[in-house]
Amino acid sequence: MTSTPPPARPTLAPIVAVDVDGVLNPDNLTHATTLGYQPHRYDGPGPDGRHVTGTVWLHPDHGPWLPELADHAQPVWCTTWNQLATEWIAPRLRLPSTWQHIPVHAVGVRFGHQSKLSTLYAWAARRPLAILDDEFGGKDFFTADQRTADGTPTLLRPVNPYLGLSRADIDAVLTRLRQV
Repeated sequence: MTSTPPPARPTLAPIVAVDVDGVLNPDNLTHATTLGYQPHRYDGPGPDGRHVTGTVWLHPDHGPWLPELADHAQPVWCTTWNQLATEWIAPRLRLPSTWQHIPVHAVGVRFGHQSKLSTLYAWAARRPLAILDDEFGGKDFFTADQRTADGTPTLLRPVNPYLGLSRADIDAVLTRLRQV
């Protein structure tokens, strides 16, 4: 009697989590134009629901670069912009409106951990994960290394908040996704 091998477990696509402020919308307002960013006027609800107005700087190159990640992973928004990332940021970068957002309510680093990562890790479960963000706590890299050692590849890609997302950031994530 020959035994039949067990069916292959389906592999779930890796996830790439994308932040907005400091990543797509840089903190360096003095040189944003020099860096190729274009101003977009925002007039609507802020993360806390209160009305805000201001300028959001977006780079036209980000629109073509980010879909490259979708060839290897499921892109999701992980930002205090929440659903507004899909409704307001995506159209201005000509990105699909189908990217999910991970509900982010807590922001900043507390006790060495970026507050939004616990929600993201719970949502992603055991799927490989790459995170493009400008703010990580000192303990976040240990947690990512531990997740990787436990069989869930996790890459934290710190983006320089004064320059915003670079081609090198995209290439680093693509290289990692090809290894998963």
